[in-house]
Amino acid sequence: MKFSLIILTFILSLNIAFSQSSSDLQPGFNSQEALDMIQLCNSFTYIDLYDSDEEILPKGYKKLFTSPVIGMDNVFQIYRKGNVGVINFRGSTEKKSSWLENMSSTIIPAKGTIKTKGNTFDYKFASDTAAGVHSGYTLALAYLQKEIMQQVRHLNDHGVYDIIITGHSQGGALALLTNAYFSHLSKRKLDKKNRFKVYAFAHPMVGNIEFVEEYNKAFCASKMSYSIINPEDMVPKMPLSYNDSTYWKSHIMAMFSDNEEFSQNKMIQEGLTLLFQKKLQATVEKFSESVEKQIESELGEITMPDTKKEMNYATIGNVIKLPPPEYPLELKDSTILEDDVFLADNPRDKNGVFENKSVYKKTSMSQNHKPYNYYTAILKVYFPNKYKVVEPKLFGL
Repeated sequence: MKFSLIILTFILSLNIAFSQSSSDLQPGFNSQEALDMIQLCNSFTYIDLYDSDEEILPKGYKKLFTSPVIGMDNVFQIYRKGNVGVINFRGSTEKKSSWLENMSSTIIPAKGTIKTKGNTFDYKFASDTAAGVHSGYTLALAYLQKEIMQQVRHLNDHGVYDIIITGHSQGGALALLTNAYFSHLSKRKLDKKNRFKVYAFAHPMVGNIEFVEEYNKAFCASKMSYSIINPEDMVPKMPLSYNDSTYWKSHIMAMFSDNEEFSQNKMIQEGLTLLFQKKLQATVEKFSESVEKQIESELGEITMPDTKKEMNYATIGNVIKLPPPEYPLELKDSTILEDDVFLADNPRDKNGVFENKSVYKKTSMSQNHKPYNYYTAILKVYFPNKYKVVEPKLFGL
């Protein structure tokens, strides 16, 4: 009897081990996965610029679907490589509706209902009743969710249950919220065999502290969600938030030391924001009301949940920090190219780049945010040999 029990236990352990190892999505940051995902994110830019994304797409990925433009100028793609599927959300565009989505930044409950023309979206992103999420990105998912769910089922029908969700900027925000949304769906709506992993690039904040704490426990602790940012990029610091003055709380002792991490300017900024938080809240609410009216004028009547009386956005965990871009480089004074003495004293490399970097302007805010510069930053950190052969003229798309 004991021997039979030992055999049964051994067989069960093998089955568990096999089921765990059979998944193509493993926990942990995978630099190759991250590189593949940011290449896919650049698909939209390449199509806009060159009418083709063939040059940037990573090997082995087949594009199965590109959605029509939905809601506030949102688009997503579906890819497959072997047994792994990918949902790739487009970032912000130049269209007014896309920016209205970003600017509708009040916090609404993480569980509720949004009614749009001909559609009711019952959503849940967190169990904590104090949790709140970005109203604009939640509204975007209200328009997107039917098409997204249909595409997930199509992947499932072809035996694909391991799915990476990705996106850059606004697309990264939608990736994070989609992951949270999937986790709270019933097995009737979403097969529980599905496993999701997130690589969100350059994304703004999507929820308050309570939402982030729950998200971190569910997905960051299990190493199945990553935020990849350039610290010089302003977008991950948005929307404007007073964050319960978390900076001065966490750095109070640094005020009395020589700690290099302490920033007096940051302390003053958060202190002023905290001092005027009620006025900030009122201003944001009034502004968002105006934004929602403009969205309604384009998309029809919308019924949103009541807003939460806070602007307490927080940063999701598992942050991977990338260096700012080296390129494109813009000379402070282009006349130096006609100065023979200067050129003789200042050597350039084979690409014509001056070794003396002080002759170039500081990288602009927009260049720090561009998806191509996130791609080259990942190459620089994790794939230096590939980074060396990327033509500088392409940097900064």
